[in-house]
Amino acid sequence: MIPMKDEITLLAGVEEPERRPWVPFDPRVMGFLSALSRAIRESGERREETAAFGFWCRPSHLEALRERHKGSMLRVGRGLLFHIAPSNVPAMFAYTLAIGMLAGNANRVRLSTRQGETERQLCRIFRTLLNRPEFEEIKARTSLLTYERNDILTARYANQCDGRVVWGGDETVSALRAMPLAPHGVELSFPDRCSMALLRKSHLSGLEPGELEDLAHRFYNDTYRMDQNACSSPRLVIWLEDGEEEGIRARWWEAVACEAARRYPFGAYQAFRKLEAFSLAAMTMEDPPVEGLDRFQGNLLMVARLAAPPSRPLEPNGSFGLFYECRIQRLDQLLPLLSPKIQTLTAAGTDLSEIAQFLQKKGAGGVDRVVPVGRALEMDTIWDGKDLISQLSRILAC
Repeated sequence: MIPMKDEITLLAGVEEPERRPWVPFDPRVMGFLSALSRAIRESGERREETAAFGFWCRPSHLEALRERHKGSMLRVGRGLLFHIAPSNVPAMFAYTLAIGMLAGNANRVRLSTRQGETERQLCRIFRTLLNRPEFEEIKARTSLLTYERNDILTARYANQCDGRVVWGGDETVSALRAMPLAPHGVELSFPDRCSMALLRKSHLSGLEPGELEDLAHRFYNDTYRMDQNACSSPRLVIWLEDGEEEGIRARWWEAVACEAARRYPFGAYQAFRKLEAFSLAAMTMEDPPVEGLDRFQGNLLMVARLAAPPSRPLEPNGSFGLFYECRIQRLDQLLPLLSPKIQTLTAAGTDLSEIAQFLQKKGAGGVDRVVPVGRALEMDTIWDGKDLISQLSRILAC
């Protein structure tokens, strides 16, 4: 780490990145990200977020992304992007940087000063790789830095760029939108969102014990791994009732709790925050009210049962293993819940394309992603309904 002026700390790369645009999926970028993937794998790093990012950068996945975004139009990056990375999703700074690179841009990324070991380890790997002679051109286009909240500094960086990418809460997005942007600049914002899971009762009832445990393992990855803080982590679980085994609900939650007991570092802070959130919901929710609470493995997993399917958009405040649940008999009972705040719908036992086509036909007000249980946290170049490669590059018409 290198101290800079104005209490800025350079974590990797250069202080002032050059801004000349490259073509999307430039071979130099593909080579760097592939080397990054190898470096993460060879480091022996076991943190799930770090390993997942390294896997995302593997050559076969990068090539699949290149093929997906290949078109007949000539494209080139926009120049220099300024990214505001969120503090509650440790590896997001690395994903937004990688996507900015793949779109053909130079990148300046501001990390929160509240960095954990995941961010520190990834920055060390970035720094080591960028200092290798063969990646000199990539280093000249890359700046990873951190500083305490400073609106003057942020406004300066935000106004100097050709595009800015803002990940954060609604307040962060609103604050950045109030800051001037170059007239030709573009902005992508990713504000607060929440997500839900749809479980088909008959499907779970037909699973063997090992299959149910595997599904619970994947659900754990979607939720507990980020303390449900990620926008794509489900907080509301919706049971699609179709007349099968009544006891499957309890078996399901017990399987999830057993997975959490094996893997989740549960302490007093998590227990207090979870109980606080449930108490607030029990006192204030009216449409529908909370009719009861079920606990599994002590306080490790708590399920707040709603008296009826919500008749309006719902943004439950679950975290650290607090879930809300309701039951529906038909898919169209989903529609009242779907405001623009809803990002991801994970599903088990239902055809994903059928659900997506249903939502399209009905003009659903929310849901940008429909994915299987276990894939909620998988980052993509299409996010929140936006094609990031397309919007962070420009067309050269001829």
